[in-house]
Amino acid sequence: MVAQENAFESALAVFPKDIQAELKEVLDKGPVIPGEQVASWVDRLSTSVGEVMIKLLPIAAAYARVPISNYHVGAVALGMPGLNSPGTLYLGSNVEFRGEALSFTVHGEQCATNHAWLRGETGIQALAINAAPCGYCRQFLYETTTAKSLNILLKTSTDPKDYSYSSSQLTYFLPQAFGPSDLGVTGGLMESESHGFTIPQGSNVAQAALQGANASYAPYTKDYAGVAFQRDHKTIYVGRCAENAAYNPSMSPLESALAYMNMHIGKQAPLNITAAALVEAQSDISQKSATEATLASIAPGVSLEYVIAS
Repeated sequence: MVAQENAFESALAVFPKDIQAELKEVLDKGPVIPGEQVASWVDRLSTSVGEVMIKLLPIAAAYARVPISNYHVGAVALGMPGLNSPGTLYLGSNVEFRGEALSFTVHGEQCATNHAWLRGETGIQALAINAAPCGYCRQFLYETTTAKSLNILLKTSTDPKDYSYSSSQLTYFLPQAFGPSDLGVTGGLMESESHGFTIPQGSNVAQAALQGANASYAPYTKDYAGVAFQRDHKTIYVGRCAENAAYNPSMSPLESALAYMNMHIGKQAPLNITAAALVEAQSDISQKSATEATLASIAPGVSLEYVIAS
C-alpha cells in the first residue's frame, strides 16, 4: 500500500504544481475529470488529450483493489465530445475479490468503461492502457456503441518519463469480430436505456437498484438487473447488468456496482457495506446466487434484499 501511494505521488509529480493542485481537488470528488478541465490542461501543457490520458494511468492504477495478484492496472476512458470540450475522462482500475472465483475479477478496461456508462456517457472515444487489452476485454469493448470507432491508446515506452503512445482502433485488435449485430441486436452497450420496471415495495437501497435495472443492458437474456450497495448507512452505489454477445464477458450488476464504488470511496478505503439490494426482471437466468455468494465474502453478515421487478 505504501508503494502504491508512492507511485501515486510520483504520478502526480509529472504535472506542474498548479495542475497537481487542480487534479487533487478533482480526485477528492471522484476520479472523473470534466472535459473543460481536460481542455485547459491540454492547452496549458501544449500537449494532446492522449498524452494526458497516458500520464493519468499510474494514478488510475492506485485505485486497484488486488488482494490476490497484487498486480495494479489502470485505465482511462475518454467520453464523447461536448461543446468546446474534447470529452470527460473516467479513471478505472482492476478489482479482485478474495475468496471468490477469478471470473468475478473486473479488468481495468471494464472498470473505466463502466465508470463512464454509469455517469451517463453513451459511448467512449478512446481508452488508454499500459498494454494491449486481453482477449476478454477486447470482446467486452466490442459490445459498446462506439466499438467500431474506439481508439486504444498504448504507452510505447518502458521509460516512466516517456509518455509516447500508439493509437489503434479496437477492430485492429479484434479482426473478424463477433458482436451484437451477429445476434440481431442493434445499438449496443452504453446506449441509453429506460425499461420502465417497477417494484411493489422496497427500501431506498432497493429503489436505487431498480434504477440500475431500468438502465441495464441485457438484450440476450432479458435479465435486466441492478444492484445497489449502501456504505456506512449513508451513500448508495448502483451498478447495472452489461451483457455481451459472447456471454462470458458480460458484467454482472454486482461487479458494476463494486467497480464504481471502489473508484469513489477513496484509494484502498474499506468497503464497509451495510445494506445491499438486487432488483431484476424475471427471465431464464438470475443474478441472485452469484450476488449472494460474493456479498457473503465481501460483507459477512449483510443480507441481500431481493426483489423481482415487473
